[in-house]
Amino acid sequence: MLGGLRVIEIAPFYPGPFCTQILAEHGAEVIKVEPPNGDPMRFNPEMFAAINRNKKSVVLNLKEKSGVETFLRLAKTSDVIVEGFRPGVAKKLGIDYDAVKRVNERIIYCSISGFGQDSEFLDIPVHDINVLSMNGVCRITGLKIGKPLDPNVQLADFSSAMFAAVAILMALIKREKTGEGEYIDVSMYDSSFAAVPLHTSRYLNGGSDLDDFISNPGYDIYRTRDGFVSLGMLDEPHFWRNLCNALKLERYADLSYKERIRRYKEIRDEIEKAIAEYTLNEIFELFRKSNLPFGIVNDTSKGAELYRARGFLAKSFYGKEYTIASFPVAYKSTRLRRDGKAPELGENNDLLNFLLK
Repeated sequence: MLGGLRVIEIAPFYPGPFCTQILAEHGAEVIKVEPPNGDPMRFNPEMFAAINRNKKSVVLNLKEKSGVETFLRLAKTSDVIVEGFRPGVAKKLGIDYDAVKRVNERIIYCSISGFGQDSEFLDIPVHDINVLSMNGVCRITGLKIGKPLDPNVQLADFSSAMFAAVAILMALIKREKTGEGEYIDVSMYDSSFAAVPLHTSRYLNGGSDLDDFISNPGYDIYRTRDGFVSLGMLDEPHFWRNLCNALKLERYADLSYKERIRRYKEIRDEIEKAIAEYTLNEIFELFRKSNLPFGIVNDTSKGAELYRARGFLAKSFYGKEYTIASFPVAYKSTRLRRDGKAPELGENNDLLNFLLK
């Protein structure tokens, strides 16, 4: 799909490399420009292998004039640049959008940072957990137990990478129509806040916590005799009635959604008592037969087993072979470049002369 597209990545850790990994899987040539010490993510080979397949690595010291000159020559023949420096750093180095545009007017230049290029917090270095704590998203994850959780899933990294990839593709379509390049400013803060619209729409319009997810007996996790099961019902009377009939709680079957939320504790206690009588296998069969939205709470090893069966796996070589979760979309007539090698530091420096032609 993206064959013939050249992308330069000057972004460490997660968001930038994951964004460009998506482009690489779809056929783009991704050139990873690293400092002499390399991408810090190299400290963990498994993580590095996961988001750097099928890329080239060149080492440039962008603090030296020769490194900047080489970078700009490379930018002249490229389509997209993804950078992940703190705001102001690219300009200080002389490789910001304005500098690149002078040598390549058609460039799509995407900056991914913690708070965006014009934020009052742009001087603060952050990782995912810092961003989620500042924009309140980690409070949302902890409402069920009444305290904020340290988020163990990197939502700010992931969402900013995905929004960046989408924005780049949009800009490329625009360039096809107009011939014009584009500058894209993506922030981890904004991306992760926008990634939970069901919650943030409530807060943005003067509301507070969403009862739909914290005081709804139909949207909760319950203990069985040997594990846990989740229910996932909002204002869906047919599912609610099916649940009540399955658990022999017919007295609650005709309650309105508002009434269920108002009587949350009472109803939740009754559902909990009923479910506690079943094993996981029994509750799985009962809920499946009853046409209910539910899920067994598996450990991640079981989740990996089920994902493996879906077929969206890749092999990534970096020191050794790793099994990686790849782009989880199937196309009817396009085959993605899933398997590949993550480059050693500076592995493709000898190709610079060829790349700069």
